[in-house]
Amino acid sequence: MTEKPHDHDRSPEWPKVREKFLEICPACAACGSTDGLEVHHIQPFHLHRELELDPSNLITLGESDGHPCHFMFGHLLDWRSYNPQVQKDAERYLEEVKARPKPEEQPLAEIT
Repeated sequence: MTEKPHDHDRSPEWPKVREKFLEICPACAACGSTDGLEVHHIQPFHLHRELELDPSNLITLGESDGHPCHFMFGHLLDWRSYNPQVQKDAERYLEEVKARPKPEEQPLAEIT
């Protein structure tokens, strides 16, 4: 994976804050996956250093094969960008994921 901007500028407290946040929010806010989780800053910490360790500025997003939610929702498909609507977008997408028809609920003719 490509190094993300500003990875090297983190507070020494970040690993503890990240670990605790993942204990509280252990699934992707966009798809519900528990694989490859990242703790994403809603307001980028390189622009708002004062919010780097603030739990209210964090959201859990997945970053694994098949679930690139961190890249897609958090960075709008560009690591140099950010999404100020990430919470709203993730919440809306998770509602769609939870409401999607299950294969057993669809007639076989619709699946093929």
